Amino acid sequence: MKILNCISLNYKQIKLDIRKSFAFDDNVKLNIMKQLTLGDKITQCILLCTCNRTEVYFDGSKKYFDYVINVLSQYSNVSKDAIKKYAMFFENEKATFHLFKVTSGIDSMVMGEDEILSQTRSAYMFSKKNNFTSYEFNMIFQKSFECAKIIKNETPLSTTSISVATLVGNVVSKLGDNTNVLVIGASGKIGTTVVKNLLSHKNINVKITMREHNKQLSTVVPYNDRYNYINNSDCIVSATKSPHYTITKYDVDNSDINTKSRLLIDLAVPPDIDSELDGYNGFSILNIDHFEEIANYNNKIKESSVESALKIIGSEIDELKKDIIFHSFLPKMKNMDDKEKKVIYKMKSNLSSKSFEEFIFVYEKES
Repeated sequence: MKILNCISLNYKQIKLDIRKSFAFDDNVKLNIMKQLTLGDKITQCILLCTCNRTEVYFDGSKKYFDYVINVLSQYSNVSKDAIKKYAMFFENEKATFHLFKVTSGIDSMVMGEDEILSQTRSAYMFSKKNNFTSYEFNMIFQKSFECAKIIKNETPLSTTSISVATLVGNVVSKLGDNTNVLVIGASGKIGTTVVKNLLSHKNINVKITMREHNKQLSTVVPYNDRYNYINNSDCIVSATKSPHYTITKYDVDNSDINTKSRLLIDLAVPPDIDSELDGYNGFSILNIDHFEEIANYNNKIKESSVESALKIIGSEIDELKKDIIFHSFLPKMKNMDDKEKKVIYKMKSNLSSKSFEEFIFVYEKES
């Protein structure tokens, strides 16, 4: 399938300080695609830009790689030699296979994430809207989106979380219909992502001891008053870098805190929460090791599901090849009778793309 080429500048090869030079806005992307399609070298192109990758998909032969690099260098102010050093190059079937891996999330930094599918679809729609695609690219990209949906539905690749913050959100969301959570250390890297994940659940109300995040969604309380808010909390999450405990049994005993079932989630190393509280007056503790154990287990599930996902990709690409072969052959079917058409459709359905291509070749030769 000698249609698609790809130049990829992604997180695997390039650090953020260089990647950001390729974070083009829509106006720049439009100018790049216009320049790429000047003349008759390249007739179709799509430019995908995310925080983790910038990729140019284009038709034609691999001899146009240098031309694309020159254009990227012009708009990014990154030297051609540097781009050649960091870029990954794919052509023909390898480019198609790479695209399908990208849209399905297999090639993502967080394996199986869903956002890349919508980002790739948006890049495709932007290119199509501006007349930079034709039927080949339309078929390839639309098939990659269909394939990503199949993988999402038939494998645990995108539904199995390996993020500690997401796992915390999932655990807390199961505590009840209206769960009150106090987060200590919300301005740190872990605390920030935990709060974001907690707020994504409609049944969770969040109070934080720092001033970050959307105040309309979470209430800010003074750190020194944290024990006053434990009474109304069903869960307390602590994720600070403090060398001292943020919650101790001694202070709980000396505060007016009622006895009820409460979950304490300690994501700090060294621990934030006094271990003597585990099982005391309704408190139970889950620490970072608990969530990392689940994350490691889920990561193994993800890794095992990649093989299944790659098989699906292989099967869907084979169907895509047949669709492209059939599309080229379609005008010749106008003069066929119904019996001949049924034979063609049956062969397309039952044969591999290679066998179907051979069948069409023989059919045309003998017709």
